[in-house]
Amino acid sequence: MKVALFYGEKDIRIENRSTPEPGPGEVVIGIKSAGVCGSDLHNYRGNRPSTINVPWEQGHELAGVVEGLGAGVVNLSVGDRVGIEAEHLVGCGRCRECLRGDYHICPDRGIVHGARHSSHGFSSHDVTLASNCFRLPDHVSFDEAALLDCYACGVHAVNRTPVPVDGTVVIVGAGAIALTLGQIAKAYGAGHIIMIGTRPEPLQTAIDVGAADEIIVNVDEDPVQGVIDRTQGEGAEVVFETVGGESQLITQCMAMTRRGGNVSVVGLFTQPQTVDSQAQGMAKELVLTWSNSYSSWQGISEYQTALNLLASDRLIAGPIITHRFPQAQIAEAFTAADDKRTSGAIRVVVNHHHEHPSKA
Repeated sequence: MKVALFYGEKDIRIENRSTPEPGPGEVVIGIKSAGVCGSDLHNYRGNRPSTINVPWEQGHELAGVVEGLGAGVVNLSVGDRVGIEAEHLVGCGRCRECLRGDYHICPDRGIVHGARHSSHGFSSHDVTLASNCFRLPDHVSFDEAALLDCYACGVHAVNRTPVPVDGTVVIVGAGAIALTLGQIAKAYGAGHIIMIGTRPEPLQTAIDVGAADEIIVNVDEDPVQGVIDRTQGEGAEVVFETVGGESQLITQCMAMTRRGGNVSVVGLFTQPQTVDSQAQGMAKELVLTWSNSYSSWQGISEYQTALNLLASDRLIAGPIITHRFPQAQIAEAFTAADDKRTSGAIRVVVNHHHEHPSKA
């Protein structure tokens, strides 16, 4: 197998290794597609957690074909096309959080057999838990299935912060998480969505794929005033923040929320946020919520919910994938994902080998 090894920042190497054998309850997957997530870029930009040993494998937005079965696996067959729930979300199965279905916030999340575990979608093969594999209908492509991780995050965000059918939702950001969240919010009945971003092109894509009804380019107008002006001076019922990073955005989101409204933080920030507790939080009595990845909701897999919506053609995934690279060009894939202003990328996908052209 060809393994993509990350040695830190921009040092990514493809090396040959033996394909691993699946253990009990596991399967070997021949990876077809893997998306480059914003969290992958944190490491690429030098913000690698000290808990990661060098070199490491990564790639948690992935889909592929079952190539081998471990002992006890009865619900999958060799040749099955599957989307794969990110393995860094695996819980211990015993704590209070896991027992109520919230394994994504398990204190020992991502620990398997005493060691930190994750998905390896940028390598040609991966061993994954059979329980994390979801069969794909034939009409759902591997590239589309690689976006299911993003869609599942949207399902979780909307489950935690329901969207109004007769009000306004604002999504701050115009990346893949923002666009997939916008489509999920529409599927859940959001009445009117305003999306805010810095680049007109992905904002237009958001309109085209039904992720937004209206857009604000924040280099052309003040986003807070723009939302106030578009909501009869009141602000939005719900604001989702999807950017994260080094920006100070939570107070901005609070400022564009109406009294008694909700702010949901979906983006992963790399520095502490300053929040205007009195003038925005207390005076308007806002609800401020964080939305971390996904797991299950009322006993139902949020990944499966996302797949059901995608398979029923209620989500338009294709245009969100703007760039595709073979594994041999993974460095170029990360360059494109890292500098979206230059590349024009929304979501970049690494392909290991192509399926039928109509499904690519």
